[in-house]
Formats: sequence, structure tokens, C-alpha cells
Amino acid sequence: MNAVQLRLFPLLIAPALAHGHAGESHVMPAAPEVSSLSVDAGFSTTYRTGTVVPTVGVWQIPGVLMGADAYGASDTFNLDGANIHLKWHGAQRAHASLDIGSHHDGDVALEEALAGYRIADPGNVMLEAGRMKARFSAENRAHAYTRPFSENNLIYDAFYGAHYVDEGARVSSRPVAGLELGVEAWRGGHYPATEGKEGMAQDAYAHWYGGAGPWVLGLGAWVMLADASERPDDRLVGGHSHTVSADQKADLVFSGQQDSAGARLSLLWQGRSAWSLGLTGEVVKVEVDGELRDRQRQAHLEGDYLGWWLQPELRWQQHALAVRYVQLVLDNHLVGAGGPVLAEDAGFLQNGTDPDWLGVSYRYQLQDGFGVRAEWTRNRSTGEAEDYLGFGIYWAHQLWSSTGGWWKPRD
Repeated sequence: MNAVQLRLFPLLIAPALAHGHAGESHVMPAAPEVSSLSVDAGFSTTYRTGTVVPTVGVWQIPGVLMGADAYGASDTFNLDGANIHLKWHGAQRAHASLDIGSHHDGDVALEEALAGYRIADPGNVMLEAGRMKARFSAENRAHAYTRPFSENNLIYDAFYGAHYVDEGARVSSRPVAGLELGVEAWRGGHYPATEGKEGMAQDAYAHWYGGAGPWVLGLGAWVMLADASERPDDRLVGGHSHTVSADQKADLVFSGQQDSAGARLSLLWQGRSAWSLGLTGEVVKVEVDGELRDRQRQAHLEGDYLGWWLQPELRWQQHALAVRYVQLVLDNHLVGAGGPVLAEDAGFLQNGTDPDWLGVSYRYQLQDGFGVRAEWTRNRSTGEAEDYLGFGIYWAHQLWSSTGGWWKPRD
């Protein structure tokens, strides 16, 4: 058994070890009697009075290697995200999904192109493969037009390259109502992994939802193992860096492992009136172990990171008010003669302040699928606090479905 198989083995047995008393929601729907096809779309755009994104180079959180789509949100007008999503469900066991989108003024990309098949009725076992968004956390699959804040979660920018999207395969099961277990194996074409013989990534997750009266509780946990070989910061070599600044080196690469584990909690109270209260939060632990080098130097990197975020939210009729606080605690050790220079080149030098992000969001739903949003943000991800305001609009709709025709509100 090789090293990758040894690291994957705990993921394969994790769903079998997960146990919980299931609630009454989130049951996998029965196969439709007839085939259906639908087209959804959504977008969010925001004007901001400030940003932490530099005019030269790329945004760098001190103390953590970064990559993929973690570009940050720029000032003035910014396209936070835009997607068009096609979904097909067969009359029996098959389904397919195609999602094309763009995030934070990035390139238009194929985010999802998958096919799935229900391979067993006992346990509702589903096999899916293709280009997919990782399902280990709902936060990884969120869009700016569906969440309270237009900016991406700081933890996912730092640890998963904004969101983990890759080619791979997923096996999931919903053995009882409210409980979902899954294992995903990835090609490794997205940060923090790489493709090839010494690359790839895997994760396993468990989600549980249950309710009683006006309360709905959600719990989740996941483990992700990522292997990288000669991984650069692809933002510096991929054309979205506004040229490379003097303190950011495109020839800096990492080879090693980046493993993470996370836990999620969500709590919702829905009263008989138009009021509702929600609380969502996550804790993510990351361990990095490998070699950091450039053309002249090399050092062994050991990183021990912790990230957590908490978000209370209050809703009344068409009004919604949310607060989010995110903090990263980053501890790095570089061993080797080239350590001090590489630490500076990699952006590991911190001023003693843990990166954090605080935001307040107010949304008003003008009509189904369309709303306006105002935000205040204190962003201290680069060490210096930057305060700015944001004003924008968001929209999401089901444009067409074979069962309902044109133009209905998105689910």
C-alpha cells in the first residue's frame, strides 16, 4: 500500500464511523416520474470604497501560502460573481449539472460539469463524477448572490483558494433522513493540491440536519488531504496578478502535504411571525508539512493554522441583517539555511497581529430573486486595518424549466 493509499484509508472508513440520530429534513428526493431540465442564473455586483488588494502583484495574507482563485475584492465596481446553471434529472436514476461562472472579476470558467447515478436504493447511494464543487461544506459552494456578504470567506481564500473546484468523483449516501455521508477523490488541479503522480486530493464529510418545532439544527465535519508537487502561486503565473511586485516571487514552489479538518454548526429559529434568527460558524484546522524552495534556496516548512468564523443573522419580512467575524491564527517554522529569505519571499513575515475580517451586511429583498445590499467591512487580512463600505445588488432566478416554463423564482 503506497503513501497516498495510506493517507486515503481513514477517509474511506470515516463515513462508516459517523453516527447520529437523524432529523426529518434534507431527505434525498425520489426519482421524478418524468425527465426535467431547468436553467438558473444569478449575479452580484458591488461598489466598494476601499480594498486590501494591491495595485501591483496579488493579495497576500501574511503567514500562509495562497493560490487558485483567491484574488480578493477590489474597490470601485466589482463583479462579485455571476453564474448560469443547467440541471437535468432523468426519469429514473440519472442526473447531470453544468455551471459556468465568474468570481471577483476573474475569467469566465466552467465550475461544474458532472453526471450522477443512484447506484443503490438502500442507503440512497449516489455516484457522481466530472468537474465538481467540493461538498465538504456548504460554504465552499456558496455564491455572492445567495450569502449575506458579497466578499468570499477569508478562511476559504486562505486554505482552499477561494473555493475548491476540481475534476474528481464522489460517492455519497443518505442512509437515514437528515444524514449525508460522502467521500470525494480529486485530480488535484486546484490549490492546495497539484496534479500528477505525487499530487491529488481526497476528502470525506458528514452532514446532519434535524428539526423540532421552530428550530433547525445542522452539524457537519470533514477531513481533506491534499498533496502538492512543485506547486507555485498560480495567481502569479496565471495572468491575474497585475504584474508581479518586487516582494512576490513567481519561482517559489512548495512540495508536500496540506491536510485540513473542519467542523460546522448552523442553528435556525423560525417564529410564527415574519421573524427568524440564524447562527452559523465553522472551525478549520490545517497542518502543512513539506519543502519550500526557489531557484537558489530550500527550507523545510511546518505550518500549524487555525481558522474560525461566526455569523449571526436576523431577518424580518424583506429585511436581513448579518454580522460575520473571521480570524486566522498562523504559526510557521522554516528550517534550513534559506529559511529567512524564503520566509520573506513567501510573505510569512507577520507584524504580530492575527489576520481577521469583520463585516456587517444589510439586505433588502425588493422582489423574489432581486435585492440590494449595504456593507461595512474592517479587513485586517494583510496586517493593516482597512475600513470600507460596499453598496450593491444581487439577483437569482430560475429562468426556465421544462415543468414550469419561463421565469420563476430560484429555489
